[in-house]
Amino acid sequence: MYMETAICDYLREEIFPQFAPPPYGEIEMTSLGAQKPVCLFFEKKKNIVVVGKLFKWGIVTLEDAWLEADKEYSNLKLLREQLGMDGDANRVVAPLGESKELAALLVTERAPGQTLDYYIAKAIFDQHQDELFQTLGYLARFFVRLHEAAKTERLLSPESPRFYLNSLLHSLSFGPAGYRERTEIEEYAARWWNEKSVFASDRETIVHGDATPTNFLFDNGNVTAIDLESMKWADRCWDLGFIAAELKHHFMWRTGNGWTAEPFIGHFLWQYALNYGDTNFFYVITRKLPLYMALGLLRIARNFYIGDEQIEYLVTEATQCLKYGP
Repeated sequence: MYMETAICDYLREEIFPQFAPPPYGEIEMTSLGAQKPVCLFFEKKKNIVVVGKLFKWGIVTLEDAWLEADKEYSNLKLLREQLGMDGDANRVVAPLGESKELAALLVTERAPGQTLDYYIAKAIFDQHQDELFQTLGYLARFFVRLHEAAKTERLLSPESPRFYLNSLLHSLSFGPAGYRERTEIEEYAARWWNEKSVFASDRETIVHGDATPTNFLFDNGNVTAIDLESMKWADRCWDLGFIAAELKHHFMWRTGNGWTAEPFIGHFLWQYALNYGDTNFFYVITRKLPLYMALGLLRIARNFYIGDEQIEYLVTEATQCLKYGP
């Protein structure tokens, strides 16, 4: 109760004046996150709505939590103020304030629209496939804008995906990725690390780093990204492969047939190449995609709540992706 009161005081003093002058009325708080403490704050008198994310939770120390909160705040400021992602069509959510003392609190605007997860569910359960195709086109356009926001000449390296794969296998080693599965995955992955031409065809870009269906909202063709604490310099396929993996997972999980995701994955990648302005780039990204899709599938497999059968499918599919190339 003390923390809730302190946060409301902070909102009245530091955040709400950015929208309207005082006095302010009652503040209603609604939890948005099942795993992490994310809340919607609604001030009724002036009709102000903001989102607050508390990075200090569970066993996370305040210092570590503050590093993550401040990192996301800085990432959002960089993208909006220096790289121009504060418009309408392709944007990231606006940061409004941060407070270390209040459990490493980050406050942002509330992004309008529905998540990608909403459109995936509509395509599966309501047969609105056209809406999902269109939405994936908007997302592809957003990613091109993000990835091209700050170009570098730094060559790609296998070190980042190799390190991430090792961390995923470690977390899965006591479950679906035992010794046999891990050995097989590492054997197939080694072919990727040794094929330098795969990484020589592109350069490092800024990536979202946590491309999940709930981190992008769509409103009449406009796209807003949230949760930028994982933003980094990496291969653009880090984002593209994760979205492809999410599509594969959701269609398998909800329909029992992962192949039904393939037209949507192909459309998403083709739209990326079209928005990039070079359809030949389609072959550059699809050559690398199985590696990053495998990472995305293994990442999803860490979620125990999806069930043992789905987790086993994801590990098997990831293994096949690595076996497929390069």
